[in-house]
Amino acid sequence: MAAAVRHPNTESGPTLLAYPDAPTRLRDLMQPIARHAGASRKAIQARSQDKVDKVLTATNDLLVSAGPSGVTTTSVAARAGVSVGWMYNFFNDREALLEEVLIRGLVDLDERFEAAGFSLAGPDWRTTATAGIDALFDFMFNGAGIAGFRLLWFSTEFSGRMVQVNRSHDDALAAYLCRGVTALRPDAPDIPFYLVAQTFIGMLDKGFDIAFRTDPNGDKTAFSETRRAAVAYLETFLT
Repeated sequence: MAAAVRHPNTESGPTLLAYPDAPTRLRDLMQPIARHAGASRKAIQARSQDKVDKVLTATNDLLVSAGPSGVTTTSVAARAGVSVGWMYNFFNDREALLEEVLIRGLVDLDERFEAAGFSLAGPDWRTTATAGIDALFDFMFNGAGIAGFRLLWFSTEFSGRMVQVNRSHDDALAAYLCRGVTALRPDAPDIPFYLVAQTFIGMLDKGFDIAFRTDPNGDKTAFSETRRAAVAYLETFLT
């Protein structure tokens, strides 16, 4: 007789409560989060959009050339060729500039996740989970403005509101990954699947941290071990 299949516990977990209006597409995960961090408003006119892009390019360039301490509203405005007064129309302070670098990096990452078909649902979950992990690794090497993103991640400036932005993104991604998961192993630990998804994402974050902490080019062995360990963890729960 075939073993009974368990259904994931999400209703009693925080999944639905934490993100009742979570976007249904990976590429949109940052939309509700970005309303409370980074730029204070969106540039509508093409000319303003171009200036905002120059401001963020300047912020990335300064992160790489001078580190986070070299990013000030004055230095960014001078490098971008805009006035400090104009910049304050969109960024309240230097932390908002750094947050926007983080936000844009995470948006790029989510677009890569979506293109890779990142999912934990269905019988081919190992393939789609691994595709998502590989999309993360590709982002770490080739993402838009990734040099500035990595420098920010490992700096003492990565605190406060920026940490909250990253945590909110991880939680939104965990909620998204719970969707479509309909069956668990009969011997899986009895915990909400939202917690499983959060733990899985935490493993990927830590793998990134380990891979780049001492090797600016990224330790390939650390990446391989992160992939193996993360999939092995999911195998404890998914059929």
